[in-house]
Amino acid sequence: MDSYFEKGVSLNGILWVKGSVHFDGDFEGEIYSTNHFVVGKSGKVLGNVKSHNLTNKGYIQGDLFAENKVALMNDSRLMGDISTYHLIIDEGSNFEGRCKMIDAPPKTIKEEIETLERPVPATTTKAPKPSKGTSIPVVAGDSPKKKMAIAAVVLLVSGVLWFVFNDSKDNLRSLLDTGYKLVAENKYSDAESVFRKALNVSRSNPKIYAGLGDMYFSSQRYSEALTQFERAIELSKSNSEYRIKKAKIYSAMGQLNEAVDSYRQAIEVDPKNGTIFYQLGMIYKEQGKTDKFRESIELSAELDSKSFKPHEALGLIYAEGKKYEQAVVEIRKAIDLKKDEPALHLTLGKLLLESNKEADAIKAFKSAADLFPENFSAQIRLADWYFVKGMLSESLENYKAAEAIDPKSSAVQVRLGQLYLDKKQIKKARMAFEKAIKLNPKDADSHYQLGKLVAVDEKWDRAQSLLSNAVSLNAGHAPSHYELGKVLLAKGKVDLSLNQFDKSRELDPKNSEYIMGVASVLVAKKELDKALEMLLAVFNKEPDNADLLLEVCNVYTKKGYFTKATGYCEKMLELKPGVYKAMNRLAWLYAKKQKNLAKALDLSSQTLKAFPKRPEYIDTLSEIYYVQGKSEEAITKIKEALNLVPNDPYYKKQLWKFMNVKPKKPAA
Repeated sequence: MDSYFEKGVSLNGILWVKGSVHFDGDFEGEIYSTNHFVVGKSGKVLGNVKSHNLTNKGYIQGDLFAENKVALMNDSRLMGDISTYHLIIDEGSNFEGRCKMIDAPPKTIKEEIETLERPVPATTTKAPKPSKGTSIPVVAGDSPKKKMAIAAVVLLVSGVLWFVFNDSKDNLRSLLDTGYKLVAENKYSDAESVFRKALNVSRSNPKIYAGLGDMYFSSQRYSEALTQFERAIELSKSNSEYRIKKAKIYSAMGQLNEAVDSYRQAIEVDPKNGTIFYQLGMIYKEQGKTDKFRESIELSAELDSKSFKPHEALGLIYAEGKKYEQAVVEIRKAIDLKKDEPALHLTLGKLLLESNKEADAIKAFKSAADLFPENFSAQIRLADWYFVKGMLSESLENYKAAEAIDPKSSAVQVRLGQLYLDKKQIKKARMAFEKAIKLNPKDADSHYQLGKLVAVDEKWDRAQSLLSNAVSLNAGHAPSHYELGKVLLAKGKVDLSLNQFDKSRELDPKNSEYIMGVASVLVAKKELDKALEMLLAVFNKEPDNADLLLEVCNVYTKKGYFTKATGYCEKMLELKPGVYKAMNRLAWLYAKKQKNLAKALDLSSQTLKAFPKRPEYIDTLSEIYYVQGKSEEAITKIKEALNLVPNDPYYKKQLWKFMNVKPKKPAA
């Protein structure tokens, strides 16, 4: 070896070497060697190295370039990239980086050195030139200043080595500030270039590697981010933040066990940091480790008296265990620490509701809405509460406030539509659902709600289209299948309707409404006994189901059992007055039985007042007139029905009967 640096020598700057060097000291900066550069077992180099041949037996953190060969020996460690013609990696070496094999470098190391500007020594004092193979001893216990002086003398005397001391703290600080700013602005490529420049200034500053780590993490280059934070940790073992960053990267990669290990390492470094315990707890929560989650959060709350998050988490833990009073205590603590967090006030309101403290709950909801009038969630939550309570005017006020905050929210329009339905404002409801669909064509509920409204107006094609969309968007929504089945049945598509009713029953087997849907198909197929059997089985379980009573009434009517049908229909209207279908059916039955004709006429008049263009309702009135002996009135009315459905054979038959058959005398 031309030159030898013993353990204990510490240098920083730029080193040009024309001969071979064995280095066992500490060095930070850049190294150029024209021959063979050897990093000994105790050697530590922080910086890029360019050499003809390079052997690493110690520790290098930087990129390596060798014209001929790089050899990584047993127990050595390299954190950086390699570019070389030959590569030897010994068993037991540690290499973290990338490797590029080259054919021929664009410029030899000798040529590159010649182009570099050599520093001018501060003194011209000459010393005897050491002979080739002479080592440069550094006495153990020498002071750092003495060691530096010895090294400087050697550099000046030999004429072989040149060294530049480089004080560039200000430049480094500027580069770091710029790099972190670029990361914040999501300019990742520019940030990487800046941090790489910083590495040319210093290889021992952990903030540079942390900056690169943040940049890689933000751009989702997780493996590279991990490498950089490991380098930062190597240089700053007492820094807990770098270990926290590692944990977050592992978490983002889905490697939760590794994330836990990193958080635990951070705690070992900084055991009184409550934030670390909180973050560790959230990982435990994700893993489903409830006890460890609670334990970590409790420690976090003890250690961090200024953060609301541990108290919020504890509140939610207690809430999951239905310990609502304890949950309320923790959420109130969180609010004391973070009064401007709307979610906390909303959570408090929900917990108070669960605790059956409605008065306090509404105060919490109102507080959230008053404190945060521009908060969408606060307005929606209060509006929903009013809606459930039947306070429709108050609910409408808050829904309108939510709409003003976010006019493009389809959810608000759906809620407004439902509210208008409850207020019997059908036109406004329809407009709200139409708007909801325009804002979000994939909202299944909007299609469902509007489909039902359109079906009421007997616009069957549009209703079918809307409800088909609802089913397609949410195949698990049983009511959508049921309503589509009703529309298909009205259009005479019996088998298709049965498919939809069957699907609704599969999703909700105990729902009597869906059973009635299947029964209605059996009626359409004239399988009346099957339909009746199915309906009566449900009736035995639900004797006060008004809708079921009407269906049974209709089946008995079709079987010609008018007395039984009348009884079921009367009971139905007792339970649920004002149902026009039932009122019309009972009026028709009275007419057929020639009894209660005054009551029949009253019921028929009410239905026609509500729906003057429904042919089946007009037919009922004509039947009443007929049995009363008012043939001319009966004929006039049935002709009205025929004008609405000119080709209907039933109404044609009714007209012929009224014109040619005298009615039986009404019973006294």
